[in-house]
Amino acid sequence: MKPLAMRALAIFAGMAVTALQAADVEIKGQYARAVPAVSTNSAAFLTITNKGKQDIKLISADSPCAARVELHGHKHEGNMMKMFKLEDIDIPAGKTESLGSGGNHIMLMGLKRPMKAGDEVDITLHFSDGDAVDVKVPVKDLRQQTEDTTHHGGMDHGSMDHGSIDHGSMDHSKMDH
Repeated sequence: MKPLAMRALAIFAGMAVTALQAADVEIKGQYARAVPAVSTNSAAFLTITNKGKQDIKLISADSPCAARVELHGHKHEGNMMKMFKLEDIDIPAGKTESLGSGGNHIMLMGLKRPMKAGDEVDITLHFSDGDAVDVKVPVKDLRQQTEDTTHHGGMDHGSMDHGSIDHGSMDHSKMDH
């Protein structure tokens, strides 16, 4: 076989593997929090099911709607709930990981446009197996959703004002990961 044909075959084979990897991850229930026009930050939530036979990690995300996108978690310290940056989120083979209010989530920081209920934002999820999945995420007004807060220990993440939190000046180095 000629070298050019072999390279084309290798590229095609690589695309086929990527397509199979993408089929091993199922994304459901995605939504982002609507925020007032003056807010510079929002959060996105979704459920990821790893239908594959190997453990993977969500290692990052990006979006054209924000200057910076980070994976974040919450933990209780005393009577306070603290948010911290995560390096990745484990998604074991055959398991589902829910990124939701009061738990792990995706922070959209430095919003480039207002996020109003009814809008939609694009987010690309990057996984440890080299796969990237593009997700259309509807923007919802979470102040009207009591079901969301009921399932996460009573924490009303939807009413938290992420817009007043300066994530850029947070010292992530002192936080447990």
